[in-house]
Amino acid sequence: MEGVEQGAPGREPAVVFLSYARADRERVLPLAESLHAAGVPVFVDEHRIDEFEGITEKIRQALAGARLFVAYYSATYPSRPACQWELLTAFRVASALGPPGKRILVVNPEQSTAHIQPVELADPRYLEPGDHAADRLVERLSARLAGGPEPFGDAVQSVRPVWRPTEHLGSERFVGRVAEFWQLHTALHAHEYPATQDDAATGQAAVIGLGGVGKTLLAEHYARRFASFYPGGVYWFTAAASHAPETAEEGAGNRGRPLTDTVALHAEVRAQHYQQVAAALALDPARNSPEEIREAARRHIERIGAPCLWIVDDLPGHLTPAVLRELAAPHPLGRTLVTTRWRGYQLPRIDVDVLAPEEAYRLLTGTREPAGPVEEDSARTLVARLGCHALAIDLVRGCLEDQRDLTYSALLRELDDTQHGDGFQDLLDDLYLQVPTDHTADIAATFTRSLRHLDEDALTLLRAAANLAAAPIPTRLLTAVTATVRGIDESAAERANLRALSTAQRRSLIRQTGDEAGGWFLHALVSRTLTLDPAQQEDLPALRAAVTAAATRLMQPVYQAGRLDLADLTPHVRALTETLDTPPSLELLASLARYDLETGHPARAATHYERLAQAREARLGRHHPTTLTSLHNFALACRTAGDFDRAIPLLLESLADRTRVLGTDHSDTLVARNSLAYAYVEVGDLDRAIPLLLEGLADSERLLGHEHPRTLTSRNNLAVAYEEARDFGRAIPLHIMTLEGRERVLGADHPDTLSSRNNLAVLFKETGNFDAAIALFKEILVSLERVLGSDHPDTLLCRNNLAAAHRGAGDLDRAISLYEQTLTDRERVLEPGHPSILRSRNNLAAAYQSAGDFDRAVPLLVAALADRERLIGSDHPDTLMTRHNLAATYEAAGDLRRAALLYEQTLAGRERVLGAEHPRTLNTRAGLERVRRAATRVSHDAEGTA
Repeated sequence: MEGVEQGAPGREPAVVFLSYARADRERVLPLAESLHAAGVPVFVDEHRIDEFEGITEKIRQALAGARLFVAYYSATYPSRPACQWELLTAFRVASALGPPGKRILVVNPEQSTAHIQPVELADPRYLEPGDHAADRLVERLSARLAGGPEPFGDAVQSVRPVWRPTEHLGSERFVGRVAEFWQLHTALHAHEYPATQDDAATGQAAVIGLGGVGKTLLAEHYARRFASFYPGGVYWFTAAASHAPETAEEGAGNRGRPLTDTVALHAEVRAQHYQQVAAALALDPARNSPEEIREAARRHIERIGAPCLWIVDDLPGHLTPAVLRELAAPHPLGRTLVTTRWRGYQLPRIDVDVLAPEEAYRLLTGTREPAGPVEEDSARTLVARLGCHALAIDLVRGCLEDQRDLTYSALLRELDDTQHGDGFQDLLDDLYLQVPTDHTADIAATFTRSLRHLDEDALTLLRAAANLAAAPIPTRLLTAVTATVRGIDESAAERANLRALSTAQRRSLIRQTGDEAGGWFLHALVSRTLTLDPAQQEDLPALRAAVTAAATRLMQPVYQAGRLDLADLTPHVRALTETLDTPPSLELLASLARYDLETGHPARAATHYERLAQAREARLGRHHPTTLTSLHNFALACRTAGDFDRAIPLLLESLADRTRVLGTDHSDTLVARNSLAYAYVEVGDLDRAIPLLLEGLADSERLLGHEHPRTLTSRNNLAVAYEEARDFGRAIPLHIMTLEGRERVLGADHPDTLSSRNNLAVLFKETGNFDAAIALFKEILVSLERVLGSDHPDTLLCRNNLAAAHRGAGDLDRAISLYEQTLTDRERVLEPGHPSILRSRNNLAAAYQSAGDFDRAVPLLVAALADRERLIGSDHPDTLMTRHNLAATYEAAGDLRRAALLYEQTLAGRERVLGAEHPRTLNTRAGLERVRRAATRVSHDAEGTA
């Protein structure tokens, strides 16, 4: 590095960092030398940093060692990225240490102060150059240094924010917007700088501008550059409804387009928003109301306890203040940033217009200087013709970078030719009011021209992406699409996509986001151009079918190696299944339903299965076997969700339909009877369950044989029913017969065989034979770890059962250790909120209660009860069990009032769901009577004492 440096020979380490634009070098260096001569060690950088380069490590080190920061804030200074990085870094570190003006001094060589940002630096008086400028600066700096400020230190290092749910990378070619950055930051932190603010809304701001001018990029880069102000993370939600042409603003320019119905628009925006918030917090929106999701988000932010940035991107217009408040951050620690095209919201507003002409010119020519005056004139004409529209300029830059022989002049001529193509007017109509009106034709021509000059592979890939959701698109989904469309294997598709994505990315038609290679975003205006191109309409259904088929294939392995790794696909699967117009879309919806069921969201799965059944009934008829399967799966999902009021009537209907259509002896009819019987077991109606199970077992033995896998399953379910009835004399022989049959037919290591051994061990535990139960659970655990792996849910279930056996045997130390290990593993392997995680928390709390550790048991049970009530409902048997356990814990701790209240609630629920004579109902009733007797004794003792 050239020039005067920190640590230069013969000089003390620099305590002042002097930041300036290279264009001001001749005015700055004499000032720096004067400071050195006065005994103030100063760092001055003379290394040129180009537009899109990063900051050197040496500058970071110099800034870290400095105690004060001086900005030579000329009119050129805000246009230099390096200067802005230096100022921002100094500002955020100084803000953390106190008022930033105490560490930052501004030298303003201009007549005006309008170019100086941020306005927080308006409080201290500016220093102006002149004959005694150095003397005044030395005086000011000496006074500040006398206070002994510490160096900026390691805080100058950039802080990487935590993004939820998905990280946004921005663009490496982002230019300008300096004033907007600082205006936005000031608006979001208005209450912290009262001297420079009016009555701005606390912690909220709206970034407003037309489509494609860079609102989203501004928000992304703000979040990244100002990350250290938001240690609580960045939350990013998208309200893509504003992309629809019918949501254009009212007025004469609307060309007669109808406005979206206000009520419907509000409902759509709220539903979208709460689905995304639920996804960020791993909640099931089907099981949680908007109010519950918002409250969960509030508690989440409060628990982290640090400021966060809450971004709602692309907000549509005409929302009421009430809806707008719902979309804002739910906690005072959150700062809310919205981007929108509508100017009617009463929020502090940051207007994002088209780029300044010089900024637009720098963006266009930043990677390729015009070759001579003629080319420079053509480049400036392009900038003017495109109205300095950021996305359009970037698309043109991408074309020039991708086609090295294309000149600025030739590209200018091509834009004129493009405007005469078929369907161009449709695109103009769609972009009207979304881009600068005077430049609509040229901008539309830019989009069209950029796409038409892509090769077929890249164009097909982008058209496929236009069918998907406004969310990061995983690379493997694009790979699967290419493999399906072209009929090639995945390796060849990966190589083809590498070239296609690179081509599209160079032209700024698609961009990568996040740390993973799997995140790709397609801008909405590019997507609209693709979908409106009349040349592509004929192939659109076939392409959508290919995308659907590819997604269906990726959704098939719902469960793999103990993990459910399809969360990045599901936004696109949900988008593809919004319309069920083809058989592949029905298959995809079936995969989505199964995924939601496997990940512990049975209510959401039930909704999908219900839609699927309705669609198949409309397409195939009510009594088609495929329709009957969908109806049966709908009933099973309701049963899993604990919605027995719907599940049992549906299962009765399913059994009747299959009996009528398929016959009494059809295997699907046997399955329906078995499913209905097991639902009766779950609600404690054993008088209905056991006869059905006996009938089903007899039919299976007659039709399939005594050792057919389905017969063995029927025998297992009958054993479970007898176990629930506490008829162990019948249950144990049936479990043993099932186990022996499965060992002969399936083998000792088959998962069903291991399940039978687990059931038998559970029965040993239930009958008090803890030694036999523990020995068998240990054997099963070894086999499960070998066959399925240590993280498989069945393995974790067995470890949980082993813990329960140790607890029953009185070995609470081992039980608690195993419960804690199981909970940790389930939280690592399964999705947050999965029912198995909730069971683990319940079981661990019960073990703490048995050990007399009420301080740990009560909070865990309270949290588990709240989670279960939110996720599966108040009357689900698992929720009732947790409420019973909490009551028992309060009873053991001597809090009889709380115990009685919870026992009463649990008893009412179990009588309603399980029946008055179910063993668990009887257990709760006994607990309530016990607590009431204890409370009476306490009352009598108190009277006697008195």
